[in-house]
Amino acid sequence: MSIFRDAMPEFLGGLAVVLVVAVFGMYVQRRRNKLRRYTLLNSVDAEGNPVLHVTTRRAGIVIRRDVGHGPERFELTDVQLPDHTYAAEPLDRFA
Repeated sequence: MSIFRDAMPEFLGGLAVVLVVAVFGMYVQRRRNKLRRYTLLNSVDAEGNPVLHVTTRRAGIVIRRDVGHGPERFELTDVQLPDHTYAAEPLDRFA
């Protein structure tokens, strides 16, 4: 039993390091998910303006939005447009 008792401080120290690294990683990941504005490509609202989608989700996520003629799926990308928004490409339109 003394082997387990002697190894306990090293085990608890390692566990504490793992917990600190995990908490720090979650903190960094949270800060990295900034609010982004996406322009839904080839979609306009009733007034002719491009449809915008504001989210903290990262690129590669597929969203579903109602753009007037029914729900449509868009993929969020990392491509930044000249108006400083990011592009969201339609998936269902060209299938």
